[in-house]
Amino acid sequence: SLCFYAGGDWMTFPYDQEPRKPKIKVTLATPELVKFELTDTDVSMANSLRRVMLAEVPTMAIEIVNIIDNESVLFDEFLAHRMGLLPLSSHAVGDIPPDFGRGRGFNEYKDCNCFDGCACCTVEFELDVTNPEDKVLNVTHFDVKESKKYEREDWSEEKEVKALPALEPKLDEDDDRRENGILIVKLKKDQRLRMTCQARKGIPKYHAKYMPVATTIYQFHPVVELNQDDMETLNLDQKLDFVQSCPRKVFDLDVEDRVYVKDLMSCIFCDECVSKAKVFGKRDMVKVHMDPNKFYFTVEAITTGGPRSAIDVVRAACRVLEYKYSLFLKDAYQDEITEWLPVEPKVKAKARPAAAGAAVAAARPGRAAGSAVPEW
Repeated sequence: SLCFYAGGDWMTFPYDQEPRKPKIKVTLATPELVKFELTDTDVSMANSLRRVMLAEVPTMAIEIVNIIDNESVLFDEFLAHRMGLLPLSSHAVGDIPPDFGRGRGFNEYKDCNCFDGCACCTVEFELDVTNPEDKVLNVTHFDVKESKKYEREDWSEEKEVKALPALEPKLDEDDDRRENGILIVKLKKDQRLRMTCQARKGIPKYHAKYMPVATTIYQFHPVVELNQDDMETLNLDQKLDFVQSCPRKVFDLDVEDRVYVKDLMSCIFCDECVSKAKVFGKRDMVKVHMDPNKFYFTVEAITTGGPRSAIDVVRAACRVLEYKYSLFLKDAYQDEITEWLPVEPKVKAKARPAAAGAAVAAARPGRAAGSAVPEW
């Protein structure tokens, strides 16, 4: 296999002996931030999941801008570009093409049967602002309103596509508009800006404006091995020098002046500690390498309200990746697959009895007895 780092390989999983069964352990899940561990797989699976989150998860973004009246100092093209980069809520946009056939989400415009937009593929917005006062007026995303031209009767308020971030109920509206509004343009007295915009579904592979997340990264699990026999041959000053050589403060001294690993996950594989050991003439005193079968993911949303929550992006990425696998199986082996991961996790509505719930709580720390158990 291809060596990517001293002491590790890209793929060390025994494919010829057993099937790969990746496991995910969620350590933090909020609408703004998700952290999870991916184990029992290799970097190909980890990178596939990361790239799907960055390039294949669909959202809504403004695609067509019709400027009717522009008396501002910015050119029409400049305004159109700024409008396209506004984040739009896309919580029910649909992850894979079969979702639309099942009455959920939007169709992509290129796959729709309409001529110039319809309720199945397009959401129209309008912006009409005039400054009547003798002071500068900031036009922000809060001034962008849905025109209701392509309104869907079966669409609830939480599924509506609107500009983000939304108004904060706890704050004064004027203060919220001034502090949190995404600035589009500034208008002087008697200047007017009027336009209509059409938002359509797309993926980041088409354009960066469809990006559903602020960042998606993963890191390998670090493995740091200290040879205590070699370490004990150093004097106290040399030990302090070794500890301070790490820029991330991974090492420290205990009460007996022995070097130990204090913060393993802060290691960035810079090899400064390895270089310091070589300076002391002890090449094998410390070894740092990566565990190629364990990865730590961090997914961060763009705003509190979207375009999609971090939890939604991770779930959607798993569905998109599975759907792409199904297309490969269909082309390669003619296997017709009609069932994919559910849009939402299935939760058993009936709670367990107290005794059974206590047993589950004991087996799974952090879950209350008798609580409903998600079933994927």
